Amino acid sequence: MKLNLIFITALTLYSLTCLTLPVLAQTSTSFTLTEEIIVDVRPVIARLEASDTATARSRLSGIIIRLNIDEGSVVQKGQTLAIVRDESLKPQIEALDAKISGIEKQLTQYKTELSNAQKLLAKGFVSPVKRDQARTVVDVTAKNLKSVQAQRATLISRQSKGVIKSPANALVTEVNIVEGSTVSPGEVIAKLSTLEGVVRLALPERHAGQIKQGQIITIRLPTRSDQHKQATITKIYPSLRAGAVIADAVVDGGLSALVGERVDVLVPIGERRALRIPKTYIDTRYGIDFVKVHVGEYIIDAPVTLANPIAAADGYVEILAGLHIGDVIELP
Repeated sequence: MKLNLIFITALTLYSLTCLTLPVLAQTSTSFTLTEEIIVDVRPVIARLEASDTATARSRLSGIIIRLNIDEGSVVQKGQTLAIVRDESLKPQIEALDAKISGIEKQLTQYKTELSNAQKLLAKGFVSPVKRDQARTVVDVTAKNLKSVQAQRATLISRQSKGVIKSPANALVTEVNIVEGSTVSPGEVIAKLSTLEGVVRLALPERHAGQIKQGQIITIRLPTRSDQHKQATITKIYPSLRAGAVIADAVVDGGLSALVGERVDVLVPIGERRALRIPKTYIDTRYGIDFVKVHVGEYIIDAPVTLANPIAAADGYVEILAGLHIGDVIELP
């Protein structure tokens, strides 16, 4: 019994020695606790939608001879997406080329005849009627040449419509054809959407009162290592769609994500007072968190309770119990 009492006494003295260390003054690594106002947020599940959508359509009936895109391709405004060739245009253009060549030769001949008629008229060998007839033939042939050239220009312009270009900087979300496919006028070649800078959020209807235009929100991407993005709501649409509130938001630094991807919108629900300290001041031993705190002329290892063992983005953790306002703590 006496031996046990001596052992307990020795253990108590050893514990006190470990928990209390005399100090003379605060060091440069000291941190004084102050009360902070923090904003509580609630994660609201939302879906990312494209702020702008467009379709690339064929304006000709023909065959896709070149396809430069696939699902997931990023395209720039004016970039060629596909080329449609109308096989019936080439023979028509060739026929008009031959007709133009023949008319040009006729016009050259008629101009020669007009020149000869004018010379003969000057010498009195022909009547003015002969000259006027030659001039009329030249005028009619010249107008006929212009008409055929206009027909050819129309076919060339129609042929150029086979080049399908992107209407904006966008992401290709759907391609409906393959190279070699036959398409009709107005048929959709591809669907495009934008997800750069401005995104469209679809939030559940019950959260309609928690967002407002101009509000700064935080978007968390659970599928991308919980990446956080700041965004400003620029527009809230007045009508619901499939039971969801639709809002446009401008994301700081842009956003690269999938159309329809699930995200968490951290909506503020209120403010409260809290004590927060840098995570570096926490020393965890055997599953218990300790902080070295000044008590008079001594420093003790005070056990604390954390709201979340994972530090926030600024490296701070919230203290629920174990410390008070004004306490001075030291690095472990």
